[in-house]
Amino acid sequence: MEKQESEERHDTIIYESTVGQRLSGIRKPGTTFIVFQGNKVPIVRRLTIGRDSRNSITLEDSLASRSHAVIQKIRDEFYIQDLHSTNGTFVNGKKIPPGDYIRLRPSDTILIGRTELSVLHLL
Repeated sequence: MEKQESEERHDTIIYESTVGQRLSGIRKPGTTFIVFQGNKVPIVRRLTIGRDSRNSITLEDSLASRSHAVIQKIRDEFYIQDLHSTNGTFVNGKKIPPGDYIRLRPSDTILIGRTELSVLHLL
């Protein structure tokens, strides 16, 4: 019976065809989230972060600027930009230069004011 199952498996598109080999190599992207204060927000294209209620993520933190930072998906990567905030944005304990886009990786920790946000990627 094992031989028959093995033969059937090799008859599928995955094992035999060029298309199947290419499809099997495609990375399944999953979803990347920003996690903070018990909330989980998916990053679809662009998230704005700050005290102002018009932001995608509104922080009740007096050390956060009204428009503090933005997280943006560019191609298949995620980047954060400090929007020239008063107190700065920190990624993994390092202050990022205002205006520069810094690439985020899963499990990075972002500190805005006293609020800690985490990058989480789920398949």
